[in-house]
Order: sequence, then structure tokens, then C-alpha cells
Amino acid sequence: MNGLKKMRFDKRVLAAAMLVAGMAAGWSCAKKAPDITAGMARETFDAWVAKYAPAAYANPCQDVYVEFVERGPEGGAVPVLGYSWLTLDYTGKTLDGTVFVTRSDSISRRVGKFSYMTHYADDFLEFSTSSTKLCDGLRQALQTMRVGDSVRVYIPMDKGYSYSMGMNDAYAGENVTYAMMPIMFEMRLRDLTMSPFVWERDSAERYARQHWGTDYRNDTVGMFMHIEKHNPTGDTITKDSSVYVFYEEYFMDGFLAATNVDTVAAKWHFTATSSGNGLDETAYDPLLLQGSAGANASTNKVLYIAVQGMRKGEVAEVVTVSTWAQGDAGSTTVTPEVLPYQPMRYRIRVLEKWPEETEDEGDE
Repeated sequence: MNGLKKMRFDKRVLAAAMLVAGMAAGWSCAKKAPDITAGMARETFDAWVAKYAPAAYANPCQDVYVEFVERGPEGGAVPVLGYSWLTLDYTGKTLDGTVFVTRSDSISRRVGKFSYMTHYADDFLEFSTSSTKLCDGLRQALQTMRVGDSVRVYIPMDKGYSYSMGMNDAYAGENVTYAMMPIMFEMRLRDLTMSPFVWERDSAERYARQHWGTDYRNDTVGMFMHIEKHNPTGDTITKDSSVYVFYEEYFMDGFLAATNVDTVAAKWHFTATSSGNGLDETAYDPLLLQGSAGANASTNKVLYIAVQGMRKGEVAEVVTVSTWAQGDAGSTTVTPEVLPYQPMRYRIRVLEKWPEETEDEGDE
């Protein structure tokens, strides 16, 4: 049998698992039953890996089995507990091949869970014991990896996910329970940083240099702005000015995060609802901004800061670190989800007055 998709528990393995559960329920010696059950469950898991994933079985790593599909450059850094942030691409499956989480749009489409409102991209998370995304089995596997490694990790039930842990629902696969079950992950460690603040600022500055050369200003630490359309005769905006703007917010890979431009929203299949990305029936009205109010804004402070010094009628593109965007912690309550320490890109069009009828300009 070739490939995980063709692998299935045989009847003997399933029968053994059912027998274990029945014995555990019937034993009167409750104190010893969990230990015996765990031991037999481990034997069943080991037997399954030996039969269906022999390459992984030949490479045990603490409590899990790791099959290296591809190796990164020699000498690459490995995760350091509590200090490193990882860029990971992964797909999690139960042992019969059912997907329960994926960062891949193609896999999401295949299992019928694709959503235009989901930003299918690598995850960015801290390598720590407090992360609910990393079960013990994944932490053990990551300790053996270096940047560039691609692996398949087979994780027994007791090193997988409890019912209080799990992946973000936005990246859910097929409807399947994976808590307290043996699972496997196909995973690639794309990058690692010890300083997420430096990492995101470097990303923002790199974008500015690549796209604007030297034609940009850096008025605030980690915020870079380029005037795309000048209006020399427009009124200069100050901290006390009140202005109306249309804006587009993008992730660094160009995926739309939010907008109040109806044509842009339509192009990205976004819908104006009170849930999801927070849009409502007035979602496509110009946004009223006053610079001084930015100090009290919990998110998108960049809009208030960037317009100061612009002229009415101008269009600017801004790239900024998370401090001035969605915050260092990101947000799992918005759709698309914003990960921690994510630099963001904005396109801001300042209107000269409230438009009676506005012909919106989209991001080209």
C-alpha cells in the first residue's frame, strides 16, 4: 500500500482498540486501568506505524515517529523553547487520512472546506509549552528539525491534542474529532526567528525598498509611506483635521484583510456582514478620521498617523509593523485571522469632501 491516503486501520487493530476500551470500563481496579489502557493503546499505535509508515517507524523521536521527506541546509537552527517564533506550513490528519486542519487552499478545496474569507498562509507561532496549537508530539518533532525540513510526524494519543487544545477553526478541514486520538502531521519548517519585532520591521522595510526605491518616508518606527498620487493644491491634513478616507488593508502576500471599497470587496468575494471581518451595512461608506483620535484606536492606528501630512485628494500606500496595524498579538476574532507580529500593507485615499456619488478606485 503506497501513501497515507490508502492507509486504513485493519480489523485486527480496530478490534484491539475496542477490546482495550471495554476492558478499561469493566475493571474494578480503577487506579491501574488507565496505565494498562495507555500501554495497550501505545502498542496498537506502534504496530500501525510499523505497518503503514515503516520509514517513520525506523526513526523514533522520544514519543513520536518522524519521517524526513526533505532536509534543509546543514547547520540550520533548531527551535529553542520559549524564545523562538516559527513559520510553519502544515496539514493535520487522523490516521485514516481524514484532514482536520490545513494551511493549504488546495487541500481545503479538495475536502470541501474552502472559504474566500480564509487567508491560507503559513502559520506564525511561538515555540512554547503555552501554545495550544502545538501538542507535545509536535514540540518533540520540532526539536529535531532545522529550517527547510519537511516531515511527516506520527503522534500517539497521549501526545496529541486534549479537548481543551486545538487548531483555529478558520483552517478546519473535514468535520472529525481529533482530540484524544493518534494523529499525523505533514509539516514544513519554513523559517525561525528569535526576535519577531526585528523580523516584521525588516519585512516592512524590505517591501518599501523593493517597491518604492527611495521614494518613501519613515516618520514612525516601523511605518513606511509612499505617495502614489500627489495633489499639490489640496489642503494639508493636520492632527486636528477631519477627513474622509477609503482604505484597503492587505497582508504582505497581497491577500485582502479589510476594506471599505465595495469594488475591491467584490473582487475578493468579501461580504459586508456584522460578523466575519467586522463589516456592516455601512461598510462601504467613507471612514471619518481625525488624527488626534488615533491615540485611542485599538487597531489600524496607521490610518490616523499616515493621513497627517498628506493633502486632501492624495492616495498613499503604507506598509507597517503590527504595532500600528492589528497589534502584536494579532486577532483570531476577525476574518481573515491576523497572526501575531504581522506587518500589513494599506492603500489610503483621502477625499476632498464627502462624496455625493463616488466612483471607487480599487487596488490595481
